[in-house]
Amino acid sequence: MLNFGLTSIDIAAKRQQRMLRTLGQNLLSIDAEGACDTTIVTSNKHEREALLTAVVLQGIVVAQTADGVLEPHVKCASWLMQALGYFDEIPQNPITRMAVQRFGMVDVMLAISRQRRPYAPQNFILNQPDHNRWDTTEPSFHKMTGCPQPLMCFLVRIAHLACDVSEGLETNTDESAILNEAFKLDTELRAWGSGYSGIPVQCERSPLDILTECFYWTAHLLLARRVFRDQTCSPRVQHLVRVCFGLMDHLSTGCGPDSSLPQPFYIAAREAISSDDRAWVRQKHESMTAYYREQQRNSAMELIEQIWETTDKLRELGNGSGWSREIELSIVDNYVQALDRGACFFIF
Repeated sequence: MLNFGLTSIDIAAKRQQRMLRTLGQNLLSIDAEGACDTTIVTSNKHEREALLTAVVLQGIVVAQTADGVLEPHVKCASWLMQALGYFDEIPQNPITRMAVQRFGMVDVMLAISRQRRPYAPQNFILNQPDHNRWDTTEPSFHKMTGCPQPLMCFLVRIAHLACDVSEGLETNTDESAILNEAFKLDTELRAWGSGYSGIPVQCERSPLDILTECFYWTAHLLLARRVFRDQTCSPRVQHLVRVCFGLMDHLSTGCGPDSSLPQPFYIAAREAISSDDRAWVRQKHESMTAYYREQQRNSAMELIEQIWETTDKLRELGNGSGWSREIELSIVDNYVQALDRGACFFIF
């Protein structure tokens, strides 16, 4: 936004305000009921597509500022997607398709970051696995996000299952149906990623392939922590954390695909418990922020430090209190969930 230091903060702020005013004026011009009418949408489709693209791109700009709040942009984009019918069909315009793909990935990763459901409906066409349609045609979803489209679909299902579990705990409902679905998802995920074995041999694979595997093991980590509710200190969670860190260590800062590493990195980082792992996380974070200047990376790291400090204290308190495993896990996870839901930053 500052054009690599070639423009001033004042000019950038004025342009930002002008863009927001323009978006606001265009959104106000759309009647909520009229936007759902097929004839109106069809007659103004190019304008609506341009507006959708602008909202998505503006959201990315906002997400790179220190105090940028992305949630309103994603909500607005979701409303426009519904009005244009793009939850049900693929846009023919390549630029609009790029915006739809960007929306889909940001929507699910923001939902995971906030521990809530995505805004897009589960029957969103992008949420139905179709590698040939989305990853092998341009603009390629995989190349654009670092995550293959079928794997993104697994992340969507995990986000919804995690919310099912959370809501079930609040209402004391039977978890058997949720767990049956979770075991089914786990089996399908392992079948999809059967070629992945963990830490790669140096120089054997491309950075994009390593990044893809980072997303794959992050999906397993989310499934373990938020659906099966394994504790951070459990052998399965710590094994997944070490696999993720080992893969990430093979992505040198500035290699290109590593620009899409923040979500897997900060999701795995919060589960680090050893001093060595935490030292590696801090070093990797500093390396990435020295190259990629998104200010919200620092907000993510501050949240992780807060999680480490407080959950360590909660676990120490739990060890001496005679709490059951369920109570201790509930206290720790509820605290982290509250932090996530109250956060404003987002990076991808």
